[in-house]
Amino acid sequence: MSHNATFLQAAQACQGTLTRGWLASPALSADAPVPASVAQADVAALNLGDRLREVQLAASPHVTAAAETLHAAVRAAADAQFDLHMRNFSSAERRCALDDVAFTRHTDAVRQALEAFVAAAYREGASVTATGSDRAKAARVAEVVPADAAWLVRLSQRMPMRRIPDFVAEGVDSVLEALQRDVIDFVDPELEVAHQGLVDALALLVEEINGTFTPDHDAAYTEVPPEWRRTDPERYAQTLRDLSHARDTVLDRYKELMNVMSRRGHLPAPQEPQPGPSVQVTAGDNSPVTVNAPHAHASHGGHASAGQLAPPDQTPAVTPARWYRSGIFWGAVSAVGTVASVVVAYLALGR
Repeated sequence: MSHNATFLQAAQACQGTLTRGWLASPALSADAPVPASVAQADVAALNLGDRLREVQLAASPHVTAAAETLHAAVRAAADAQFDLHMRNFSSAERRCALDDVAFTRHTDAVRQALEAFVAAAYREGASVTATGSDRAKAARVAEVVPADAAWLVRLSQRMPMRRIPDFVAEGVDSVLEALQRDVIDFVDPELEVAHQGLVDALALLVEEINGTFTPDHDAAYTEVPPEWRRTDPERYAQTLRDLSHARDTVLDRYKELMNVMSRRGHLPAPQEPQPGPSVQVTAGDNSPVTVNAPHAHASHGGHASAGQLAPPDQTPAVTPARWYRSGIFWGAVSAVGTVASVVVAYLALGR
């Protein structure tokens, strides 16, 4: 059983013990033993303190704080019952009647602290089980809205919004459609708010872009009609302000969402750039040539292959050139032919 569950059981036992103590009466005289209800309340509070130490070792800070508050409320209620007992020997009244204000205050404090602990423990358990699903949802969002998307890069330049390129309008519209089609309900409340904020900001930007006009059928952009500067300057300026505000809101909401996903550990860590592959080209005389390049290409009957460049301490030794490379080989053949010609000529003279 988890530390939260054992602490909760001990707290519920304390609540029952305190209730019985409030309904009990003090001892008949000062010489009489301490009533069982008083002793049981004190023992229950001590046991809850032991369970609290387990929570402090293993639980998250907000759960630990709720557990400490609950333990303090139980301890205060047990002490209040003991004080009423010490001041009211031989009373026939129940302790809850001796000080009804203290009874109400301590009972409500224990109940509220118990409910707060249950809520905190539930949130902790829900966050653990929701981590996997939220990470998968965050990956889908990051795939739909990559940081290097052309439309997002253009918006991030924060240029005047007099003209809107078609690729920006189409990019914003397609991303909004994708996010609205994929109904993502993050379990984490902060993630859900940030995600919905981006969707709302994109919808506002689409609405503002739809208010611009295409100057002619061949134009690859829409624009705020430039003639408005003369005919209706206030409308022209307000339209530009609305477009800029909608753009800035998208950029801010995107940044907020990425920051929340990063804090939750839902974004992959940046990868170190991999070393570029090497290219080994075989020349016409069979001599190897190594070139560092991302791609290999061969033409005119040659052969090329691309592979990862070996680390410095693992660089393979250079193979010695064979003696029969083209220049040496044909030189040797020529020398043999010359010797053979001399021998033939000598034999002919000998005859």
